[in-house]
Amino acid sequence: MRVGYGANVILRLTLLLTCVASVLAPPAEAQDDTHEPPAEAIQFFESGRAHYEAGRYQEASVDLERALQLDPSSTTLIFNLARIYELLGELDKAVAFAEKYLELLPEDMLEERERAESTLRRVRGAQEWLALRQSEEPPELRQLTPTVIVRERGVADTPFWATLAAGAGLLAVGGALGGVAFAKQRQAADIVLRDDADRNEQADVMDRADRLALSADILMAAGIATEIGALLLYLLRVRTFEREVESEGASARLQIGPNAASLVVEGTF
Repeated sequence: MRVGYGANVILRLTLLLTCVASVLAPPAEAQDDTHEPPAEAIQFFESGRAHYEAGRYQEASVDLERALQLDPSSTTLIFNLARIYELLGELDKAVAFAEKYLELLPEDMLEERERAESTLRRVRGAQEWLALRQSEEPPELRQLTPTVIVRERGVADTPFWATLAAGAGLLAVGGALGGVAFAKQRQAADIVLRDDADRNEQADVMDRADRLALSADILMAAGIATEIGALLLYLLRVRTFEREVESEGASARLQIGPNAASLVVEGTF
């Protein structure tokens, strides 16, 4: 009985110590697996950040590339390089680093993966747009040919055409009133004078014909004056423009004086 009791006590003590040891021992998942970057990589990172904040993106990319060589699994360095190469316009490298950053992100980091995908779409869009622009042929430049300054008398611009049209309108209305006045005169001449009423009617028609004729004369005179004004607007002004020299034997040289510069064209035109 005593032996069995002692064995039971020892068994209980063993189980108790096993339970305590299992509670106090740290689990395997709780072991420290924190990634510590190399000290030299940190130095390159700090130097690259200083260049970046100063706007020296090319120098920043060089230092961050060196840091990445020492710490190739750093997602922070990869993300920063994607951003810097995008600012530098080196879109191929920016896309490569953005894709690598997205690959290294854990699947459960949904919000960060969404931001990374948005960045990648933006950089790819800029890359496609740049490729499209580079594929288009640039427009041809104009040839630098000698030109001469030409002065021609006669300017047919808006004031000229407006004055000419106004004069034509006055002449047309004056002509129409003159035709009506002539018709009234014919009507007055056809009236048969039998009594005073016929004479009064004839006088009234003649009076209206005279007034219409006077209005027609005024309008015709105004129309003629306006047409003369339009002609003066055309003749008294000078139009100045440049024209290219088409002669093969012509040559041009720039002559610079103390007060002005002029282009001298020599040759047969």
